[in-house]
Amino acid sequence: MQENISHLIANIASASKTDDIYLIGKGPSIDQIDCAALPDGLVVNLNDSERIRPGHVGIFSANWVRHSLRESGYRCGHYLAGKPLPAAVPHLVLPSIPLELDEDELNTYRLQLPEFYDEPFVLITALKFAQGVARHRGRPQTVYLLGFDFSVRQAPISRRIGVDYAAASPDARDSIVHAQENDFRQFLRYYEKKDLLDLQHVGVQDFSALTAADFNRRIGGRTIELVEPRRPVAAPAAAPVSPEQVGIIAEFTNNHLGDADRLVEMVERAKAAGATLIKVQKRDVDTFYSPEQLNSPYWSPFGTTLGDYRRGVELDDRLLDVLDATCRRCGIEWFCSVLDYPSYQKLQRFKPRLLKIPSTISNHRDFHARIAADYHGALVVSTGFTEASYVDYVLRTFAQNERIYLMHCVSAYPTPAGACNVAVLRHYSDLAARHPRIIPAYSSHDLGSVGCMLAVACGARVLEKHVKLGDVEWVHFDKVALDLKTEAFAEFVRDVRRAEEIIGREEKHVLDCEHHKYSVTKP
Repeated sequence: MQENISHLIANIASASKTDDIYLIGKGPSIDQIDCAALPDGLVVNLNDSERIRPGHVGIFSANWVRHSLRESGYRCGHYLAGKPLPAAVPHLVLPSIPLELDEDELNTYRLQLPEFYDEPFVLITALKFAQGVARHRGRPQTVYLLGFDFSVRQAPISRRIGVDYAAASPDARDSIVHAQENDFRQFLRYYEKKDLLDLQHVGVQDFSALTAADFNRRIGGRTIELVEPRRPVAAPAAAPVSPEQVGIIAEFTNNHLGDADRLVEMVERAKAAGATLIKVQKRDVDTFYSPEQLNSPYWSPFGTTLGDYRRGVELDDRLLDVLDATCRRCGIEWFCSVLDYPSYQKLQRFKPRLLKIPSTISNHRDFHARIAADYHGALVVSTGFTEASYVDYVLRTFAQNERIYLMHCVSAYPTPAGACNVAVLRHYSDLAARHPRIIPAYSSHDLGSVGCMLAVACGARVLEKHVKLGDVEWVHFDKVALDLKTEAFAEFVRDVRRAEEIIGREEKHVLDCEHHKYSVTKP
């Protein structure tokens, strides 16, 4: 596969007389660019942007792109595809990302690898293709990014596209492109020190090198007046656990950024908004990641590598003390996802009543066995990216634990509405009827509150929702987190409580609010 890609790069590189590469996206700003006037250079289409201006190679991952291309016709010379295309269409199907590399925070790391993978963020594949061209030609290439707005504030896509086969909701699209913007900032810093690609973003962002008007002047194209774009249609609105009320966990991940003041503020705001538990994460950075991953480029205030970043945002002993003292003062319990045994040992001085085994380490069976042998308290076990058989394994492995919060989740950030599959919680509720130590729970990676409201209706007694404290451009972006600086998390809590109220109790009986002209028949 990689040899075939090298041959493709060599063939396409020889088709252009310049060192210019044009990456075509479909953000609304491309409607201001005279694509017909692009001078000689390599044109690379991302997703179905060939509907705007077809190029030498098309790159896509999502299945919806196949439907779009089938309708519009295959107009690129070749494709690097995440899914198979008809045999008559020249294309290569990229392999899936290996599990050990399947982390958003390793996006910059994968830019360095010679192998090409089916990247959901297809800009990574496009940049690696451009790198290949630069190496083949033996000199740096100028890469113009056209139609990469990283925003849906004005409109989701170009008017030239017509039918939007992605069919993502505005909230989902906004979450995705916001995360991609933070990744792109990392890419810019990465290439600043590489004599390989000169990235020229065309737009109005603070990192843009050119406006659309500047670019049109540079290529000798005509000025295109921007017509007010269509507005997106708003999407429809939508620890110990009390037996009377669903528990709501505010999941901090590492959004405290290793800052004590920020951590304290997050606890205070989460408690005030109605959280019933606080959750954090703990890992031993130097053993959890490989040396290659730790040394991969990642810009943050802590340094220039992923290791610097991860160590900077990790909870050290001092911050754990701050967390414990703040939660005690605020009257809310906290617990932790433990990703390795050294982290588990560091938590023992707090005598935890609750721990979590996250989906991230669902295949770390030796670690599970060590925890099961040493800890018999309550345990939250997340079932993301596992099959049904994992539940049987959990019940066998943690047979001595006093309580298991069996937490359904889908390891996709954000989880599409059609993939939430909250009906799994009906099965967990059936299991709980047979195994009283099981408590059905739901870890929400979907947007908004509707999924959690339905999860409660399906039997969930605990919900987990990611929270953050504003956006920070250098942080590994949490696409699904609700901002504690706004009313978003408080509104989520209110929605869940409203759902509980509406669901009520299973037993059928005459209510005080009922009025009927007939008297009630007693059995």
